[in-house]
Amino acid sequence: MVMDSLKKYKPKLIRRVYIPKANKNEKRKLGIPSILDRIIQECIRIVIEPIFEAQFYKHSYGFRPMRSTDMALETITQQVARTGQTWFVEGDIKKYFDTINHRILLKRIWHMGIKDRRILMIIKEMLKSGVMDEIDINPEGINQGGIISPLLANIYLDIFDQWVAKQWTYKKTKTKYKDEYVARKVLKRDTNLQTAFLVRYGDDWVILTDSKTNAANWKNRIDKFLKKKLKLNLSIGKTVITNIKTGYIKFLGFEFKVVKGHSKTGYITRTIPNRIRLKRKVKNLLYEIKKLKRITGKNELIHAINILNSKIRGIINYFIGCTWVNIILQKYSQVLIWSGYRAIKDNGGKWIPANKVNNLTSIHQDYSSLIPAIENNGLYIGITSLEFCKWKKILTKNQKETPYTQDGRAIHIKYTAKKPLKLRADEILNLEFSELISKGLTAEKYNFEYFMNRAYAFNRDKAKCRVCRNNIYSKLHTHHINPNLELNLINKVSNLVSTHSQCHKRIHDNYDYSNNLGVLDTKQPNF
Repeated sequence: MVMDSLKKYKPKLIRRVYIPKANKNEKRKLGIPSILDRIIQECIRIVIEPIFEAQFYKHSYGFRPMRSTDMALETITQQVARTGQTWFVEGDIKKYFDTINHRILLKRIWHMGIKDRRILMIIKEMLKSGVMDEIDINPEGINQGGIISPLLANIYLDIFDQWVAKQWTYKKTKTKYKDEYVARKVLKRDTNLQTAFLVRYGDDWVILTDSKTNAANWKNRIDKFLKKKLKLNLSIGKTVITNIKTGYIKFLGFEFKVVKGHSKTGYITRTIPNRIRLKRKVKNLLYEIKKLKRITGKNELIHAINILNSKIRGIINYFIGCTWVNIILQKYSQVLIWSGYRAIKDNGGKWIPANKVNNLTSIHQDYSSLIPAIENNGLYIGITSLEFCKWKKILTKNQKETPYTQDGRAIHIKYTAKKPLKLRADEILNLEFSELISKGLTAEKYNFEYFMNRAYAFNRDKAKCRVCRNNIYSKLHTHHINPNLELNLINKVSNLVSTHSQCHKRIHDNYDYSNNLGVLDTKQPNF
């Protein structure tokens, strides 16, 4: 079906959806392709993404595999610490996705290695796809919401990345140096080039340089380059010059500056969550907490708490690389905790020490402060706190880490394996399974006791399959050793074992492990 669709590909009109932006006065336009068009976009992305990944600017971090906002922030931190430079140009491109020029984009795709005209024509048709009740043919821009849109957006701005990098970061010195920072120091000493270190995440970018004059020059040059070469415009009001000795730059939801401290440069970095965004997120959390009061069923309440905890931990995990994360988040923790207690007290909620509850054990084990919790079959499910956070040193991006080479995948697996075992166990507690239990869509034995205790079993088994003894990185299945026990016994940790999905299937296919591995005493009944 897909192959037939590619021969004379003509995408269907895109469905327009609007979502509110952060300031709530504006709305972001999303374009949702049809299911078949999304499948085709994914097929094209799988084919072309490895080709572009090998060529992209190394300090572009947005919408790329095995890269994150944390890595972008750490790159800036390292660069400031090593160079002592403090002048930034904070860039913002006006209506970026809506103003991408199709001709320039297709030409760039060609020059970066996609020579197959069939692929180019399919991409061209995707770009031209119109919008229901608006326009039949799209003359410019990329519809946000498409699977391939982030990749195409990165391809377009890679022209900008390479232009900036070639003028400083990629400039060669007469003598080769192993240390890139030493090479840049020599280049600065021996030439009149204007220093410029670019970090980009999607259409958000910053340039670090050594003086206000250079920052102003770069801002003007970039404005002209974008207009002439890419048909884009800087948002003049949002593109600002900042000295981080005197003020914060705002980048990717973080605020970043330097303060006096013990270092070679005499300054150390201070990073905090963007305070305006954080207040908005806390306000949303309070709204979610208030909704708990209207829930009467125990299973529905547990699922709602799981969702709330995921949002609280999501905020913490996003900002965990900020040096002042605990100081800033602590300011909001008490109001959330007390709101949580008032919301669940009529459902049997009580104050329990955090290290005594049975959810998020990798986090709660380190804290004895009281949090509101409810009891279910002898297990306590607590509402976590924003104050349960500690600054975490983010590793600098290893540029060899990529999903498209064997060595790159090995680096990623090695990094993943370093995650604390209990943290990996907590990641098992996914919200999809929680929702199924809350709606009564699982078998009776697959209840919240099973949901919680499978993480304890995973931790006890040291993240290894009890059948093949290999590490479990994904597709965890938790097997009942004796499936015929009564409901109050069947989900005890002693009756659960962690397995790979394929090993679990073999158990249920009556495969006998007793002779070769000694893991299971008898053949397991197929149930």
